[in-house]
Amino acid sequence: MTPADVTTIEELYRSEVRQLPRLSVEEEQELVRRTRAGDADARDDLITSCLNYVGFMAARYKYFVLHDDYLDLVGIGNLAVVEHLDRSLLRDNPCAYLRGVVKFTILHYCFSHASLITRPQQTAPVYTVSLDTARSDEQPLSQRLAHQESPLDVKQPEYTFLYQALEQLPPQYREVVSCHFGLYDRQAESLYTLSRRMSANVKGTIAYLMMYRALSRMRTILMKGGTIDPEGNGHRKMQAL
Repeated sequence: MTPADVTTIEELYRSEVRQLPRLSVEEEQELVRRTRAGDADARDDLITSCLNYVGFMAARYKYFVLHDDYLDLVGIGNLAVVEHLDRSLLRDNPCAYLRGVVKFTILHYCFSHASLITRPQQTAPVYTVSLDTARSDEQPLSQRLAHQESPLDVKQPEYTFLYQALEQLPPQYREVVSCHFGLYDRQAESLYTLSRRMSANVKGTIAYLMMYRALSRMRTILMKGGTIDPEGNGHRKMQAL
């Protein structure tokens, strides 16, 4: 006997589920009617009728979880059917509701357990009736805002040294930088548009080269010009550009 001749637990389960009868719409409605009337056997049959769909969804989404197998997803789907059976009886179509619950539960499990690190559940939003009402031990929003600095008190960044370095560039370089970044109240333009405007015979690269050389020169000016930017902020600003 070879390992291929040994039937696995998954294969045994699938063979058992395949032998279950497929119910028609009328038979499902009859089971629902008897279950609502309190028939325990009909309740069990209604749960059993969902096993085929649970197995189908587990086989479809088992590839999205690396550390769980087919039977793990089957158990999650079957448990969802049992837990939501009573709620489904309040719906117009309980069988369709149970199938939707199975699909959502398996998908949510695959999303949150795709790796060994489980993704946290989304917490419910905290509602308040007033911005002055404190949440738990926090201060009211009005008091917290009173201790914060006003936007007018925040020190604005100084760009004078950048404009001074820009003025030392050749006119063509200065024009490309000013037009591309929208300086001096200009409308920002792409480097490709600037290239096509400079020459119709190029493939849209001349402005890219000029921008690269202009920024390199500005970095050199800012790094050498200690009187212009003694703190070296200009070099960091040009790296951001």
